[in-house]
Amino acid sequence: MSNRLRSGVKSTLTDPNFRRTTTARLKWLVRGSGKLQAWSLEYRAGLTGRFHVNATRSAEQREQILHCPSTCGANAPLSHLYERRFTYRLRDTVVNSNSSATIMWGTPEPPFFIRESISWPFESILSHGLNIPETKSAKALEFENDDEPAIVFPSTPNYYHWLIEELPLILRAHQEFPNANYLVFDEQISDKHQTVAHYLGITLQAVPLTIQLADQVLPGRANDSWFIHPQDAQALFHLGKGLTKSEPRHSEKIYISRRFSSRSLENEEDIEGELAQDGFQIVHLENMPWLNQIQTFQNAEVVVAPHGAGLANLVFTKPGAQLVELTNGYHYNRCFEWICHVQGHDYRKVDADAQQLSTTKLIQEISSQLH
Repeated sequence: MSNRLRSGVKSTLTDPNFRRTTTARLKWLVRGSGKLQAWSLEYRAGLTGRFHVNATRSAEQREQILHCPSTCGANAPLSHLYERRFTYRLRDTVVNSNSSATIMWGTPEPPFFIRESISWPFESILSHGLNIPETKSAKALEFENDDEPAIVFPSTPNYYHWLIEELPLILRAHQEFPNANYLVFDEQISDKHQTVAHYLGITLQAVPLTIQLADQVLPGRANDSWFIHPQDAQALFHLGKGLTKSEPRHSEKIYISRRFSSRSLENEEDIEGELAQDGFQIVHLENMPWLNQIQTFQNAEVVVAPHGAGLANLVFTKPGAQLVELTNGYHYNRCFEWICHVQGHDYRKVDADAQQLSTTKLIQEISSQLH
């Protein structure tokens, strides 16, 4: 049995989230999406009769295009179109409380999946095992505050997607509906959820995975996976300042280590030693409480790190910082470069794995990218 297969079997037996993901993938392989259709609420806007959707729209964010400079650190221009976004108030839905994937239920036509409830294409969600809710297993809920709608606070275990794509949903919704019923999947409530809830003054209600809602507020998403929305970036930056209540010192150079991760660099311990001699603080985020992570990035003016989800914390760093990303060809995408572009940081990269550099040569490459 290969190590990968052995690891998969172990995770399936011991990790409920991995087991749910695997089950969803198997369903997709066996039957695809079945008869379930996916529709955009905006595509359906204005339609009448059977295809009319009773959705109240608010808090419009207009379409915009952003470009990174032609001199960007990856030496390849990058652009992204941000679609219009609304916050929707919907009647009669079925929702996955882990992902906030939503099905429109109370319409004259068969139930359909709401495109704006996820940030991935519908087919990609299914093939990645991100579990589309099934109406037959939905549980109807009762709330103490029956006069207010319900809002799902997603709880994916992937830190990048939780921070960059899901937490901003709650910040957007809370501006309009501070007294709503805030719902979290009961198996995935984390300290981070509770920290945000305490700061916002809301109470989280633990709920099952698949729920039926009579009145739901859905902060609409667009096709922005990996591309943080500029307004979301600003909201997260100000959230960080509110959570820590401290002024950034901007005096530290930090190296974000992945030495104890399965995707660490081969010579990472030697790299840490060299950078520590150059005044870098070596940081292991997996051992650090969330608020301390936020403060660490608030205080950073230079960040060097292998590609990894912890770099999502760059949203908390004051504009003007510098990131040198040690890229890995097997796992690399340009999400952290885009955060730097949106937040006003300087981005540089070193192809740490492709060049098979010695520690000395890699340190020289890093130093050449620094101001």
